[in-house]
Parts: sequence; C-alpha cells; structure tokens
Amino acid sequence: MDKISEVIEGVTCHIYQNGSGGQAIYWGTMAQESRETVVKILRELRPGAAFTLVCYEAKDWNRDFSPWAAQGVRPGEAFSGGGAATLDWLTGACIPYIEGKFGKPSARMTGGYSLSGLFALWAFYESGLFTGCASCSGSLWFPGWADYVSEKKAPQGSRVYLSLGMKEEKTRNAAMAAVGDRTRAMHERLASDENVMKTELVWHNGGHFADVERRIAQGFAWLLRDA
Repeated sequence: MDKISEVIEGVTCHIYQNGSGGQAIYWGTMAQESRETVVKILRELRPGAAFTLVCYEAKDWNRDFSPWAAQGVRPGEAFSGGGAATLDWLTGACIPYIEGKFGKPSARMTGGYSLSGLFALWAFYESGLFTGCASCSGSLWFPGWADYVSEKKAPQGSRVYLSLGMKEEKTRNAAMAAVGDRTRAMHERLASDENVMKTELVWHNGGHFADVERRIAQGFAWLLRDA
C-alpha cells in the first residue's frame, strides 16, 4: 500500500492507495490522527480491495465539522458552523486534486466518526457528489439535524452505513441522549428512500469511545464490500 502526505490549500491530507482504481473514501479526522489508528483501520479493510483512502485533518474539530452554527451541549462549548467551508474545500480543492493525481475512482464515498460522522452524512446529502457514506457513531443529536434531513433525498443508487454504541443514548446529557432515537429514525428514513440502494444500522457494545478504530474500519469495509 502506498501512502503520501500532501497539503492541499492549507489542509493536511494523508492518502493511502491500495491498488489502482476502486473507490475513494474521504475521511475527516482530528489533526495529527495517530498512524497507529489508521493502520488498525486499514488492517480491517477487505483484502485485495482496490481503494484510495483520503484522511483530511481538521484544525478545529467543532468548527470544521459543524454544518451550521449551534449552541453547544456542554458548558463553554459552541459550534461555529465551519462545515460549509470544509465542504467547499473538499469539493472545490481536495477531490479535484486527488482525481487529477490518482484518476477518477469507481465511486466517491465519505465517512467519519462522531461529529465527523455527522459532517460526512451532511456532505453526502448537501453535495450530491458521494454515492456512499459511513456515519459511525455520528452526532445525529446535533441541533437542527432532524429538520434538515426531513426535506432531503439521498443521491440515486447510494449506500449508507450507520452505527452506534448501545450505551451512547444512556447519557445524563439530555441533548446527546437523543442520539439513539435520531439514529433509528435516520435509518428508517434511508430505508424508505427510493434512491438508497442499501442501508444498514449496526449496534456496538459500549459507549461513544469504545473500540473506535474497529467501528470506523467496519463502516469503511461495508462501503468497499460491493466494490
């Protein structure tokens, strides 16, 4: 597997290419995501599958992956809604650069964990450029998400993977406790969307921070399964 790092219009990207062709998965990560984390994820992906995994780093997690401004759910926390700028960079700079260097993939996919998982699902709906999404333990409790998605249809022929830890909705934080019902409702919406070819909701043991690498890897492996 080949790995290169590039700075694309100010954003650091780590690009892992396995074979030629195949799907491209765009994954928003924290700055300086450990190489050990990525290696664990890559080991779980389907042997022999051709793919390009593009890990792009957020400089400010709550800013870069929040699709719009919203009040935080913890003291001193706020979401400034910088996701629109992230999506503009992703579609206007990152994707053209990757496809210019590596060629057009068989399909574009997006994925992420926690707030990055919410952003991935929003980018999937908002841009229409992705035909698959893995939102792993996605922050679907985010204020305004239910209203936003109620008026949206997925891109035609798309596939969406959702996951959540079984203890995630058992939190004392009332806003975040809604994540279980929001995720179930999201899965039902996807299952009834005629544009969605396949969808799955996977429940994991533990809370939000349990077995994160494996959860992400399972979501990405699911996207690659039908490649």
